[in-house]
Amino acid sequence: MKKPLIISFSLLLILLFDISFVLAQAEQITLKFSRDFGYSSGTGKIQGLFSMKVTSTVQLSEVVFYIDGDIIGKDFSEPFSLQFNTEDFSPEIHKLYAIGLTLDGKELKTREEVSEFITAQESNKATLTLIVPILGLALIAVVFSAVIPAIFSKKKGVITPGTARNYGAAGGTICPRCNRPFSRHVFTPNMLFGKLERCPSCGKWGIFRAYPIDVLRNAEEAELNLSKSTLKSDPIKDENDKLQNELNNTKYQGL
Repeated sequence: MKKPLIISFSLLLILLFDISFVLAQAEQITLKFSRDFGYSSGTGKIQGLFSMKVTSTVQLSEVVFYIDGDIIGKDFSEPFSLQFNTEDFSPEIHKLYAIGLTLDGKELKTREEVSEFITAQESNKATLTLIVPILGLALIAVVFSAVIPAIFSKKKGVITPGTARNYGAAGGTICPRCNRPFSRHVFTPNMLFGKLERCPSCGKWGIFRAYPIDVLRNAEEAELNLSKSTLKSDPIKDENDKLQNELNNTKYQGL
């Protein structure tokens, strides 16, 4: 008889524990941070304007916000939040939390969050430490993208209009200025909408996307037709012939 009683008593304790745990979870409130303007290292170091926001699974009538045990403000309506400036506090480690007051007068405390407030000089230094390598890599990428096309262009030389190209692994594109197709380079950087390239025909720099092979073949045919029409009617040649004829005619005007 003792064994069933022990089992029943154990089950009752487990049930009571589960009920109390569920109730505790139901009344839990959470504190979250958001950066409004300033610096955040991602490891707890912050500087500038930030907001503390409280969410709860129960209705609250009031939320009181604390830093190191001192009240810094209250909010009486949802969403419960408070903005603060780290410059108003000493540059050191601080504990932040909030206490919510339920409709029946019960106090619920959030978990304490620990952050280190740093000075503006420290945040600027940290930002430069992060940005300078990125800018350096971007500069190297731009220089690299300028050198590689130049090397390949010299090797390939000038392509005769209408020549069928082998556009390679990076595909081909069409220059919007001169309408001539050319191969994109594998080593030039991708810039979201296309590759940063220099047109080998007109020298235009731009971001060029890849085109389907049938579009590229049509562009090859179009540049060939344009080249033929230009040869048939060369305005410079026609003007030179006209001037030469006028000079020849003036030789006989005095005779």
